Amino acid sequence: MDSKVQKMLSLSLYALLAVIFAFSVILVMPVYRKYTAMQKTVYNLEQELKEAQEECQELIRDVHDLEHKSFAAEKVAREKFNFCREGEQILIYK
Repeated sequence: MDSKVQKMLSLSLYALLAVIFAFSVILVMPVYRKYTAMQKTVYNLEQELKEAQEECQELIRDVHDLEHKSFAAEKVAREKFNFCREGEQILIYK
């Protein structure tokens, strides 16, 4: 009879442990999903920041070139405003 009681206690202990484990998984899963979603958001924001920093550096270079190099200003005048040098003709393709 002693072994039957011991088996019942072991079985109930395993059942209790299984219930505790299942309950802990149920509690942890939403937090884990939120954590992974936040990690994905952080990664996307870091990529966006990196792209914005690269664009900022490019704009800083462009501004520096426009302030210090005459060919940069001439390039903008030609491309954006369709200016040309004296004696040149502008051909517009459509």
